[in-house]
Amino acid sequence: MSTKQGKRNKRAKLKAKQANNARARGKQLDAVGRQSYQATPEMLALFDTLPPLDENGEMPFVADVYRWSAEEYGFDGTSRENDMLQVAALCVLYIHWRTSEGSTSLMQNEMIEAAIRLTEENDAFKTQYEAAETAQNQ
Repeated sequence: MSTKQGKRNKRAKLKAKQANNARARGKQLDAVGRQSYQATPEMLALFDTLPPLDENGEMPFVADVYRWSAEEYGFDGTSRENDMLQVAALCVLYIHWRTSEGSTSLMQNEMIEAAIRLTEENDAFKTQYEAAETAQNQ
């Protein structure tokens, strides 16, 4: 028969193991987020064909990025939110490339946060994305 103290010790060991695993997992996720995302040669070829950034904040390049992404990643309409984030992330990378004199890498966390903000807060992006999506689906 187990004693009360034995049960407590066993439970304490289990809790300590769970905490250590959670801590290790958190460090892994943090390390992934700190990694640098590198633009591919195909992305750079696309960037060369896109119009320059607009002073008014318009985003005329969204349609071209959407078409390229749809071909490259095979958008099938099953996950509109993921497709929109993919296009937004590529737009963020393009804007970074234009504004940083050709830098082709960006920290993943920064890129993801900027892409989410673009999809949620930027009306120009939303308008251009919806127009591109409509044109592609016709």
